[in-house]
Amino acid sequence: MRTPVSNIRGWLEAVEDGIARPDPDLVTSLLGQSCQLQHIIDDLRDLSAAEAGELRLAPEPVQVSGLLSATAMANQATAAAAGVTVTVADTLTMADSEAILAMTDPVRARQMVGNLVSNAIRHTPAGGSVTLSARADPETVEIDVADTGTRISADELPHVFDRFWRAEKSRGRQSGGSGLGLAIVRRLAEARKGPVTAVSTPNVGSTFTLRLPRHSSATEPGPRH
Repeated sequence: MRTPVSNIRGWLEAVEDGIARPDPDLVTSLLGQSCQLQHIIDDLRDLSAAEAGELRLAPEPVQVSGLLSATAMANQATAAAAGVTVTVADTLTMADSEAILAMTDPVRARQMVGNLVSNAIRHTPAGGSVTLSARADPETVEIDVADTGTRISADELPHVFDRFWRAEKSRGRQSGGSGLGLAIVRRLAEARKGPVTAVSTPNVGSTFTLRLPRHSSATEPGPRH
């Protein structure tokens, strides 16, 4: 939090001292810094609540195909700016992908998958891709977020879900993040009794897998997207 606060204060002091003028470019820059600060504060709040066991979860049937499509669409602008392609692969192993439901809190599910996609985009060089896919069995739905970014080394992989941890040397960053996104995903997954894991392959990229309990559509109509 120190960086955006210092930047905002420094520029405001420069304006007060007459060194800088509050022109549109400066206002836009300060707004961007304040948005980044708000993002960090929100992430810290969510992480603290998750670690304290105070998250309020409201599980309900969530259509997996709709969840992946909505997340991909929400991240298209960021991906395009980074020169990265985001796609959804139709790889559900059940006969009818529209019938695959996960039993989860829809807001937190979007947050978890969204954090994984945002992380993948940040660590994928221009020209690369991020692919969302899912698999289902009678008990579990597994959601994969795969990128073509630089491999995460074996000794770094166990730390990717630690708060504020970044593999700066192995995965180049195109834009900043709070360093809390993956930690939040892990805590939310643990709250739902569903683990999240990561694997990384040389010359291929990395895949983050989120496991959620599967819900039978036969017992609960009206899934949420």
